[in-house]
Amino acid sequence: MYMNLRSVLFIITAGIFCYLVNYTFLNFMITNYSWAWGAIFGKGSWWLNQPLYVRIPYVLLVAPIYEELIHRRLVMHFFVARGETELGLLISSATFALHHFIFGWGWLKAIDMFFVGLVFGAVYAEYRLAGSWLCHTANNGMAAVFMLA
Repeated sequence: MYMNLRSVLFIITAGIFCYLVNYTFLNFMITNYSWAWGAIFGKGSWWLNQPLYVRIPYVLLVAPIYEELIHRRLVMHFFVARGETELGLLISSATFALHHFIFGWGWLKAIDMFFVGLVFGAVYAEYRLAGSWLCHTANNGMAAVFMLA
């Protein structure tokens, strides 16, 4: 679908909203439950220990591109092409969550990423890869801002 300025602003806002909900939820869990730190950060994703000049490009460029190619363009599109958009949305969100868990995040973060994946997938269903990539980049852009703070 064609993306006009209004669509682009909506997609960016959706990405920022995902980050704010994600941050608020995880911050609440860490603040109120001592067990939450390990459930969120798990063994620690490899990039958390990298210098900023590695983390920022990874978060803004590499992760959104390859994650959207894998989870939306390959997994979700397989189902969308067969008229099973809702099933594709659920499965691609599950693979997105599993991907984060496998790469070192904890189970609580993986659950959180399932819901973020639903938003990215809904954007993909409407605006295809460019839309989901932009939404993902806006979400990760907020993370980059907090890394620099």
